[in-house]
Amino acid sequence: MTQTIELFGVLREAAGASEVEVGVTPPATIATVLDALTETHPALEPHLPRVACAVGDEMRVRSDTLAANETLVLLPPVSGG
Repeated sequence: MTQTIELFGVLREAAGASEVEVGVTPPATIATVLDALTETHPALEPHLPRVACAVGDEMRVRSDTLAANETLVLLPPVSGG
């Protein structure tokens, strides 16, 4: 199964793309997808422990399973004042 991942902010810069795809074996949890993502895009690895994960308008935890048609959205932490 190919999982689509949308990237924003520093994640987009690190990957050099706003959207990437990774191959995973279903059923795949978000944690599994993130592991596969670090294999194909190692520059993202230092950022992933702090990202928020969402599907559509719903925040998800890393133990959630993704359906084949769902796009995982990774949101970097917000900082500033």
